[in-house]
Amino acid sequence: MLTQRGILFVLTAVLTWLAGRTLGIAELFAVSVASLAIVLLGVIYVRVATGSISVRRDSSHARVVAGSAVTADLDLRNDSFLPSPTLLVTESLPATVLADGHPVAGEARFVMAGVAPGKIARASYVATATTRGKYQLGPVALLVRDPFGVAERRRDYQATNELLVYPRVEPLPSSPVRGLHMGTGSSDARRVLASGDEFFTIREYVRGDDLRHVHWASTAHRDTLMVRQMDQPWQAHATVFLDSRAAAHSEGPTGTLERAVSVAASMVYHLDEASYALRLVTDDTAGRTSPDFADSAMAYLATLPATSNPSLAPSLSAARGGEGLFVGILGVPPGTGTGDDDLGSHPDMRALFGLRGFGQRIAIVVAEAGSARADRMVGLLSAAGWAATAITAGEPLAPAWAAVTGTPRRRGAQIPPATAAGMVR
Repeated sequence: MLTQRGILFVLTAVLTWLAGRTLGIAELFAVSVASLAIVLLGVIYVRVATGSISVRRDSSHARVVAGSAVTADLDLRNDSFLPSPTLLVTESLPATVLADGHPVAGEARFVMAGVAPGKIARASYVATATTRGKYQLGPVALLVRDPFGVAERRRDYQATNELLVYPRVEPLPSSPVRGLHMGTGSSDARRVLASGDEFFTIREYVRGDDLRHVHWASTAHRDTLMVRQMDQPWQAHATVFLDSRAAAHSEGPTGTLERAVSVAASMVYHLDEASYALRLVTDDTAGRTSPDFADSAMAYLATLPATSNPSLAPSLSAARGGEGLFVGILGVPPGTGTGDDDLGSHPDMRALFGLRGFGQRIAIVVAEAGSARADRMVGLLSAAGWAATAITAGEPLAPAWAAVTGTPRRRGAQIPPATAAGMVR
């Protein structure tokens, strides 16, 4: 397309041609033809100059944690037999991915000198992903002008790269949860040792069994070869429950929902590092452990939206049947219009009170600063045998985690009379 200078050249050509025809001055015709020739050559130049440039993007990471850096390289190759002119290269970025050293939000911009024929020039930038989610890097646009500045062309390349940004993860103390066996299974009583090699039962010999495990007394008694069956190695179990309801959280980059998702991601990462067999339960889904569970859970949390579910009961039902450790990242139940006194009999609290079958229940309530309702919720859960605490969006997680894991809670603790009516027996 023509620039403002190019438009002026065209107007000059038209006016000088009219003036030359009116006044009969031949030189004005020459000026008119020269002006048009400059514009025509400029248009041809920019089309040829950009038509032979190919672009390839190489991103260092397809998956990153919020707050970490992403490095991207743009390789521009000149497939023409002529050198390219100076290029203005613009990479489109999402608003939450900020390119370092580039003043304009939503893009990374470079000015590149001419690329020699058959050569590759590289432009690199480092960006910071500030918010979890799934984003696109690109597309790239090239802008070139002719030497006279009368014509320019913008060429858009459609190729993009997907970027998945995980929630923020905070490091947590590595000390085990007190008052809880490090592993559970079909029989807690026999899973006391940490070796996983304790004696389990006696069975008949199967070809390939280690003869060192032959139980000679049973062999003599049954007149058939019997061996000792050793208990298989076991693993600690944990369920991470995330309350992602819109009614229980405030939304936005600094809202309690984003903080709750970050806490859940930190729990998944921390417990996976501690070799727990994990299960993640939210308002939308319940997942079980797998070899790549941590990665799949983090990918799921990266795009988890707020749900419209009115109650915790259905999702807590999906968490039943678990064992070991239960970590609930909870929002504050929405009020029913009768004030804070309704909290003890609130359906959400009744569902939490009725959660059974876990060796230890931990609740981390994510709330706005100064929320009296959150403090009351923590008190009710603590009285019901939970290890509970509350944090705000700007509060670090590590002290809260240390607080709820440092002191064991007695199961079946006395419930205040005011809250007994709200519990499910």
